[in-house]
Amino acid sequence: KQWYQRRVRGIMDTPEVSKVEEEVTVAQNDDENRLTRVSHELFNKMADYMQTELSGTKDTYAMLEELNEIALDQYSNLTHSTSQIKDSLNDLDVKYKLLLPYLEQLNQLDVSVASLEQATLRLDAYTKVLESKFKKLEKR
Repeated sequence: KQWYQRRVRGIMDTPEVSKVEEEVTVAQNDDENRLTRVSHELFNKMADYMQTELSGTKDTYAMLEELNEIALDQYSNLTHSTSQIKDSLNDLDVKYKLLLPYLEQLNQLDVSVASLEQATLRLDAYTKVLESKFKKLEKR
């Protein structure tokens, strides 16, 4: 066993093995450096991606906020217009109630005028009958 350990130590102490160990160490360092560099690139790109996504989301929320403010203004204007229309309708209702007696008088007057018109037509017809009788009597 000791002989084997001495033999392995003897082989391990040769310049060729030292050179291979050195190359392996350099390769490991290169791999570690490359891995570190790639990891940094990955994290930077992920950070850029997340920043872009967050920026887009922020812009979307800003646009929604602006749309909400516009909608609020529109609803406020509609509320004001509706209130004005309601007030105008109330005023018209009051005026209509004030005019209602006059409108009823106008309706009664219309009925009276229609009745008078009918009487005038009957009188005119009767006058024509009398005129025709008078002309007959005159001819005799």
